[in-house]
Formats: sequence, C-alpha cells, structure tokens
Amino acid sequence: MKHLFAALLLAASGTSLSACGFQPVYAPADGKYADAGLIEVDDIQGRAGHMLRQALLQELALGVPGLTEQVTLKVDLNDQLSRLAFQPDGAASRSSVLATGVYAMTGETVSVTGSVNVETGFLVPDSPFGDIAAQTSASDRAMRMLAKRIADDIRLKFASQ
Repeated sequence: MKHLFAALLLAASGTSLSACGFQPVYAPADGKYADAGLIEVDDIQGRAGHMLRQALLQELALGVPGLTEQVTLKVDLNDQLSRLAFQPDGAASRSSVLATGVYAMTGETVSVTGSVNVETGFLVPDSPFGDIAAQTSASDRAMRMLAKRIADDIRLKFASQ
C-alpha cells in the first residue's frame, strides 16, 4: 500500500511541475542541450585536435569580455615531434612536441585571426613503451598550453578593439 501511495504521489508531483513550466537545469530542451555560451569551437582532427578542442572549451567557457554575439572558432592544428638529443647508440634521449594553432573566430560582425606556437619537451624513457606514454603526455600538455595561449590572444585582441 505504501508503494502504491508513493508512486501516485510521484506521478502527481511530476504532472504538477510540468504544468507550471518547470524544467530541470541539465535536462535536454527539445532533444538539444543548452548552449554552452557564445563561442562554438569547431571539431579539430586527430587525437591532439580533440584534446585541443576540449581545452579550448574549458578556457573559453566563461566567454570573452566584449563579445556579445554568437561566433565560431576554427583552429588548424599542426603538431610534430622532434628528436633533440641522441645517445651514443643512436637512440633519442630528449624530444619535444611543437604545436602551431592558426585560428579564426568569425561571427556576424566579428573577425579575429591569429597564430600561436607552443613547444614542450620530455626525456625519452628507457622502457620500450615508455616513449609512447611520454609522447602522449607531452602532446596533452602542449594542447592545454596552446588552448590557453589562443584564449589569451583572443582576449587581448578584444581588449584592444
């Protein structure tokens, strides 16, 4: 009997809340999620591109002071691995990841472009698969740094307008 009463109470409260226009904050509206803000970041190809896009979404989540319209941010990413130092046997001992992001933020009246470079280095471990983990970690660090520099560059450009 208690379960039946609880189910009826839950059903009644659900219908009364929907009748007053209540909608949970994190629920999809019409099958779509609420806009994250004024800046939409286009997809960037590859694993490093995905990491860069996620970092940009975090960096730009609060928006850009002075931006009042919906804009799209497109980034062309070029990242490469460079071997800097070698051991006597020819194996790499020091490497770096160099990443360049050429971006364009466009909207109805907004057009901001720029280019940002970052470089992050790492020691190559002796273990056979340690190099892969070190490369991945260095690439992730580079993408976070690149996202921060792109966001800072965009904010500076808006501040000088």
